[in-house]
Amino acid sequence: MNHFTSPKLFISPKVKKLGLELIQEFYIQQTARLAFYLDVNPSFNGHEAVFFWIRNYLEEYPEASFSEIRNHFTRLVPQY
Repeated sequence: MNHFTSPKLFISPKVKKLGLELIQEFYIQQTARLAFYLDVNPSFNGHEAVFFWIRNYLEEYPEASFSEIRNHFTRLVPQY
């Protein structure tokens, strides 16, 4: 079972690793309202929004490094 999102949602180990790094680096709370900025399902909490945004980003840029992901995230979300 994936303990980081609700059981009906699946994320790969790579997405989970990158998402946790981003969440820890920016101290993102589950209550963060990020779905609007990241253009993911608005019902996602802050952590889920990060995980699914990274999943979508990696579908478009499969070889993206963490620094590329972090830089793109900071351009999309003004408070980070």
